[in-house]
Amino acid sequence: MRHIKYIIINDSMSEASRGKSSNIRIDNLGYHYVINSQGEMLNPIDVSNPSHLELETRNLKPQEVERLNACSIGVKYNGKLSDPRLRPLLLALLNELHQYYPEVTILAKSEYDRYHIRVRKDMNQLRRELSDMI
Repeated sequence: MRHIKYIIINDSMSEASRGKSSNIRIDNLGYHYVINSQGEMLNPIDVSNPSHLELETRNLKPQEVERLNACSIGVKYNGKLSDPRLRPLLLALLNELHQYYPEVTILAKSEYDRYHIRVRKDMNQLRRELSDMI
């Protein structure tokens, strides 16, 4: 069994707002969970397997990315964190995962850096909402 330290959320604008299809191909995604812009929750990779997240952080070497993937659960969230249709799905997923991994740190992909955590205001709000649920 893997030791999970992080849940890493890759949030982005919805595909529709970028002019792309809302149908996500999940066969080549490196995420354990995907919440698409249509409000569907997909689970392309079992959490017992490491993720294959692409972490474009300047300060991470490939072997550090591999170590981070080994101890994290990846969530692809195709929308803004403020989206009232999708946010409850994300909170429910995080709440469920927190029950299994109570010591986990929840981060946005853009917050993680080799040297420090770059806190995002919208992620802090999400973490506060989640702590109120627990």
